[in-house]
Amino acid sequence: MAATFDELLRSWCDDRDPDARRQLIELQLPLVRALARRFASRGEQFEDLAQVGAVGLIKAIDRYDPRRGASLTAYAVPTIVGEIRRHLRDSTQPLRVPRRNGEQRVVVQAVALDADAPSSRDVRAERGLELGEERALIEAGLRALPRRQRRIVQLHYFANLSQRGIASELGLSQVHVSRLLHDSLGKLRREIGQT
Repeated sequence: MAATFDELLRSWCDDRDPDARRQLIELQLPLVRALARRFASRGEQFEDLAQVGAVGLIKAIDRYDPRRGASLTAYAVPTIVGEIRRHLRDSTQPLRVPRRNGEQRVVVQAVALDADAPSSRDVRAERGLELGEERALIEAGLRALPRRQRRIVQLHYFANLSQRGIASELGLSQVHVSRLLHDSLGKLRREIGQT
């Protein structure tokens, strides 16, 4: 008789049974493949992304603690996605943006240019360079913000937290977070020249 998912999880968490771990990994691989599919259009092979996601799954299973209250799946998803995003970020090459009008040099990530690549890849590479320049401007603008405002912008746009979630995390009122976010975006627009 095959063990249920909960039995396997209990066996792994309580007894560190390697067979239970292996079966848990196998049972969660469809989740990894589904998450990898979301990133397949970013220039990497789907199978490579699935393998990187599987590494994230293994890390999640190894670190999972049921006493924290989250299900294994809820715990694993951000770990898998984070591993895939890290791979995508690390597989790009640094690009130095030239100084213009006294701007600071900023190192950003851009898509690697390959002289032997097909023309569709060249278009993606050019778009990657454009995104790199935009990212450089945004990074320079963020550095001009005070630390708390920079943190609020990062939590809102990169961690996808609501104003209420940011308020809770920083110990502020939602109204105050709203004002700071509005002020920060105005400063950011002025800093990058989009007034």
